[in-house]
Amino acid sequence: MQPDPNASIAKYPLLSILPVLRRFEPPEGDFDPAGPWRQAWGVYTMAGRTASAGRVGRLTIHRQVDGTAVRLHVTYLNQLTGGRAEVTGTLEGPADAPLAAPDRWTFRFRLLDDGGNPVPHTDITRKAVRDGDRIVLSDPSGTRRLDVPGPYTVNWCLFDAVQRLPGADTKPLAFTLIDHVDQVKPETTLAFRETMDVQVAGGKVIRTRAYEQLGRGNVPWVYWTDEAGRLLWAVAGLEGYALEADAPARENAPRKRDG
Repeated sequence: MQPDPNASIAKYPLLSILPVLRRFEPPEGDFDPAGPWRQAWGVYTMAGRTASAGRVGRLTIHRQVDGTAVRLHVTYLNQLTGGRAEVTGTLEGPADAPLAAPDRWTFRFRLLDDGGNPVPHTDITRKAVRDGDRIVLSDPSGTRRLDVPGPYTVNWCLFDAVQRLPGADTKPLAFTLIDHVDQVKPETTLAFRETMDVQVAGGKVIRTRAYEQLGRGNVPWVYWTDEAGRLLWAVAGLEGYALEADAPARENAPRKRDG
């Protein structure tokens, strides 16, 4: 029996989604991570599973660039028993920010039943804006302020930021992570981990760059990009993401401002 060519990645959390890798078709064509793009990743869970990763949702991000500003449109769907959770939002900030740190963002959270109908009392919209070293949050319950001195970013923005990192030349980035829109997690770092070859569908081997995110109050994350910068996979504990499609942002890009 021939050895599994992916056995060498056993020490990496990428092994958690090995069944996904075996059917993964690498994207083709040019890609500019600093320009406009539209990408979608399947969301997987390894909870309660021993040899497979179950697909439970989808994350889609549209990146739009307007001069020196960038906007990220995020849609996150997660299948639940009896329905699904839906998160939609927009984040705005400077286009050249290494961590894609937004100056303002708006997110809507809601639960839908099996018929796609909103579940009563689960529809919440939360807005945030940077004010010096503070983030001012507002929602139907009122307004509050979060102290966030120094560099920071929001969790979904890292799906943009890692695509623009220069591989082995990346200098470790230290920042405060704002997770799930309003959870402040200080002492977070993002750094280059390793260049590695990974075998995917059809026995094709692709060269990838792995980046590691560590921080207080959060499980470690590892992100893998191809040499063009595309984010192919991300794994955090029992949660995984795998690229399913990418396209220029002009295709089906949002046209209206949120909020």
